[in-house]
Amino acid sequence: MFLLARPARRAALPVLALAITLALVGEPLRRPQAALVQAAGASQSPAGTPLPDLAQLIKDVRAGLRTDEQLLRQYTFKERRRDVNVSRLGKVQLGPWREFEVYPSEVPGETYKRLISVNGVPLAAAELERRDAAHRKRVLDQMEQIRVETPAQRDKRLAKRARELREEQDVIDDVFAVYQIALVGREVRDGQATLVATLTPRKNARTKSDAGKFLKKVRGRAWISESDRQVIRTELEAVEDVTFGLGLLARMHKGSTIMFRRTRVNGEIWLPAEAQYKVVGKTLVFRKFGLESTTVFSDYRKFGVSTSEEVAVK
Repeated sequence: MFLLARPARRAALPVLALAITLALVGEPLRRPQAALVQAAGASQSPAGTPLPDLAQLIKDVRAGLRTDEQLLRQYTFKERRRDVNVSRLGKVQLGPWREFEVYPSEVPGETYKRLISVNGVPLAAAELERRDAAHRKRVLDQMEQIRVETPAQRDKRLAKRARELREEQDVIDDVFAVYQIALVGREVRDGQATLVATLTPRKNARTKSDAGKFLKKVRGRAWISESDRQVIRTELEAVEDVTFGLGLLARMHKGSTIMFRRTRVNGEIWLPAEAQYKVVGKTLVFRKFGLESTTVFSDYRKFGVSTSEEVAVK
């Protein structure tokens, strides 16, 4: 059965980590060529081999990112995470471990997340069927709404999607505007020979999105696989306190960190493997909190008729 999901709602931090990862090599295109040459020649491998030509590196990585976006729609996977819960009194704590089967949608940015276990305990078959039935009903209802919508309703729906795409692009543009990026050397990470890049925020950068304001207070480092020019790891650290929404207003303290790692699947694509957060801060009511959690992505499989049918018949 065809699966059509509602937009997945992600926390701000992983979205920003992913945005920085995807946009990493775009920013140098806006820097003077002399600065690019200086950055490329500033560091060499232990054997004295110069870093690769930066213009070619940018071209290779950009091509790889487009390929990743296309292939990602062809995979299902499992996601294991703990959500952040905020009480009415401002107490911040992590919820239970929840594991999902994640199915892609033909609509970019949308997924179906099928809860299969809580704290390691599988959901009962009856509960799974109830959730699947509810999802199937939402799919049919949404398809029917689209089928009978008026031209005005269609225009409104498409305008909303276009606005969402513009907002996403604003975040990417802000990454380019905020960060001064430089290649600084080579390292072996997760068994891969990588090129290392630093991301230094420009405090006076003009931004268009709320995320851009966050980026100006976060520095980072990223690792690019030298064999296929894929960004395989990003590490971020708050260099100033950052205010953000967490059910109610909260402040993430300087020194909080985020790590985003990718893994190679089927020898053809790098996909998310792990997102790790170590955050300390205070809520608006001055409750202190400290959060350490890891989201794990695993069991990637090609997505097709067979995988969608499995969900339909369970």
